[in-house]
Amino acid sequence: MHQQQLCHHALAPARPFRTLHPRPPRLQLIRTHRLFLFRSIGDSISLAARVQLTSCCSHAAHASARSPSSPPQVTMKLAIQGCSHGELDAIYASVLRIERERSIHIDALLLCGDFQAVRNPADLHALSVPPKYRQLGEFHAYYAGHKLAPVLTLVIGGNHEASNYMHELYHGGWLAPNIYYLGAAGAVELNGLLVAGISGIYKSQDYHKGRYERLPYDAGSLRSCYHTREFDVLRLSALAADKVDIVMSHDWPNTIEQWGDTQTLIRKKPFFEKEISTQSLGSPPLMQLLQQLKPAFWFSAHLHVKFAAIFPHGRTAAGTQEAQASENANPEALDIDLDFDEDSAAADAAGVEDKPASVMDSASESGVTRFLALHKCLSHTPFLQVIEHASPLDDELAARKAAVNNEQRVMPRLRFSPRWLAITRAFHPHLSLSYRQAALPDPAQPDFAAQIQAELRAVDEHLASLAPRAGKRKLDQQEASDDPLDVFGVQRFVRTAPALHEPGGDATGQPAWYTNPQTEQFCALAGIPNKINPRPYQQPPMPNLAPPPQDWTDPNALAIDMDDFDSPEADDVLRLDDDESQTRWKEGTG
Repeated sequence: MHQQQLCHHALAPARPFRTLHPRPPRLQLIRTHRLFLFRSIGDSISLAARVQLTSCCSHAAHASARSPSSPPQVTMKLAIQGCSHGELDAIYASVLRIERERSIHIDALLLCGDFQAVRNPADLHALSVPPKYRQLGEFHAYYAGHKLAPVLTLVIGGNHEASNYMHELYHGGWLAPNIYYLGAAGAVELNGLLVAGISGIYKSQDYHKGRYERLPYDAGSLRSCYHTREFDVLRLSALAADKVDIVMSHDWPNTIEQWGDTQTLIRKKPFFEKEISTQSLGSPPLMQLLQQLKPAFWFSAHLHVKFAAIFPHGRTAAGTQEAQASENANPEALDIDLDFDEDSAAADAAGVEDKPASVMDSASESGVTRFLALHKCLSHTPFLQVIEHASPLDDELAARKAAVNNEQRVMPRLRFSPRWLAITRAFHPHLSLSYRQAALPDPAQPDFAAQIQAELRAVDEHLASLAPRAGKRKLDQQEASDDPLDVFGVQRFVRTAPALHEPGGDATGQPAWYTNPQTEQFCALAGIPNKINPRPYQQPPMPNLAPPPQDWTDPNALAIDMDDFDSPEADDVLRLDDDESQTRWKEGTG
């Protein structure tokens, strides 16, 4: 059994793994480094990445089972990415390189914010970065249809987004073919796994406000529009009645760093030490959400550092020093992407056995949530991780792959969560589009919990009354399904703003208001009015906006860097020394 190691400048010779006692296969994890992008003639792009692969697998037979001549594994494989910052080509190059290196198919890619879905120059006015950092990035080519995402991609928003486009898809929708945004908050079933996501970052002064921001954004609303709202956190907390498998957030849950290697985190990011010591790092509402949902995995980004932790439900960091010390004896329990030999030596010394994959995949059932934050997409940074995660539809996915002889990519099923539709219906009357947000119902209260259950029955009755869909999808879409909750069938990607090559696509003025047909399609499925993204004639007058393009129905369509320093109040003007501003910007502390 061999592992290929890459140094910073050249490939190192392969070296054997240490021979260990046979153990059950563990969750396989992969990290990528050092990216290279090669452009070919014309619009075609050849993507390649030089990667470092680290395996937590300790069973030699398990490695040989992944050889190209062996039958494919049935366990779904997910790639998780930290901040994207518009580097889609490099991210997809890394995914494809991993597939070639390991002879596997990655079934879905999870992007944890700062995606930067900039369609054209006008969208840059809705991107909260200093003017000198505004650039189109690479997403516009995927939006226009010049490139196609090679793997199903789930996205949440961060604090550097084209917020106007994200607002069009407040309830979620396709940013481009194969790239699905979960919305300000959302939940979908990925191959039977319940995946929830929440966008934005926490700022206490905006947490209890409504969704009042409108185009054109001013200096305050340009930032407040990506601040997490209580309305969305409460909606997600109502999922506690279901088993949530994965949660994606941009921000970290507050105090999650107390459950990992805090000292190493401080060595990597010393300017976090004060926030860590005062327990003010991260989002308090997200920690409450983690404790309520108890997901098996929680993935984040934002702070531009790789950090792993295990959160044991039912305990507090301050009161479990002994238990925490015991858990820390096994580095694998906290950092699920360490060097193989170091992990094994520490585990052997501690006398701790590796957990089998079946246990790792059901972490929440054993009372813990595994947290992992990743870096942004840069050379020599741990920004991408691949895990195997058992799912209810693994056998069905394997059968569909076998039907095409495993020679082409087969996407996992992507469905709307019936309970999320019911929660959306129950909360929708409370959605405020003004500065003030009225008091919100508590999903844990019996009366409102009963209302959600009533809405769930209404959703089931509505779905049962729907006739099967007819017709075929385009070649770049997943195969047809009669399932009324099939996301591919309910929402179809449509360009709203003009692509760069279309008339008006190179305009540099403020972006126009667009009503996204996908939002209307979601609202029709949920049985709610579209009050978040209505037709322009239903909106108050918006000065200085150009009319939308006429081509709203073209189904052929197949992002920048750094973090900001938010103002304490919406209308405050930032006056930072330039050196201080640059330092905080580059370190991601905004």
